[in-house]
Amino acid sequence: MKNKATAKHIFSTRKLPETAAQKLMDAGFHLDEFDFIQVNTQYDEASFLKQLNNPASQARIFTSKNAVRALADLLSKNPIELSKKKNFTVGIKATERLAELGIKSNVRSDNAMILAQIIARNADVKVVDFFCGDQALDDLPEYLASKNIKVHKEIVYHTDMVHEKVSTELFDGLIFLSPSAVYSFFKKNNVNTKIPAFCIGATTAEAIRRRCSNPRIIAHQPSITGVVERVIEYFQD
Repeated sequence: MKNKATAKHIFSTRKLPETAAQKLMDAGFHLDEFDFIQVNTQYDEASFLKQLNNPASQARIFTSKNAVRALADLLSKNPIELSKKKNFTVGIKATERLAELGIKSNVRSDNAMILAQIIARNADVKVVDFFCGDQALDDLPEYLASKNIKVHKEIVYHTDMVHEKVSTELFDGLIFLSPSAVYSFFKKNNVNTKIPAFCIGATTAEAIRRRCSNPRIIAHQPSITGVVERVIEYFQD
């Protein structure tokens, strides 16, 4: 694997943290990166505060670390006591960052649809507040609505797509960490259908399926580290 003549060339559609990038390179991979999306915390402060303690709802939903980052930003300017209600999260990072704010996640799932099914099984949950980005998929709120659970969608961050044409001929694998990055990448790029696409989770894999027929390899754990480990494991096998 560490033979430079046979080293695999991986392209990440987001710049990886230094430790994750180094792990790939230590395993003998060549790595190229480009940020195909830019995330900006942006929200209506009064509305965000109101929905956090919405007396009509029984639960809060955070499906990304970016939503929790926005919450941290809001609370740094408005130190308030949150009313007691259930909190549901997707992903390890969102759950960990919520805990850093002193807020416990009652249930964590690896993807939004599984979380929606879990929420629907909570008989006491009739109304939820969903804190998300402007590019959030509608699968979770639509599923909950089909189960007669009312969803208030509060936009707390915005995702801007950065469309860039890149040379894909030398790539042996692609890394995608969000559906938005998938949409942005394929706006100007096409790749050989044999090249595997490594995905952080099922939602990102579904976005890839809608854009191409490439093999979709999902990380065992929905994290950047999990994706990197899956890349190494795949090519070593």
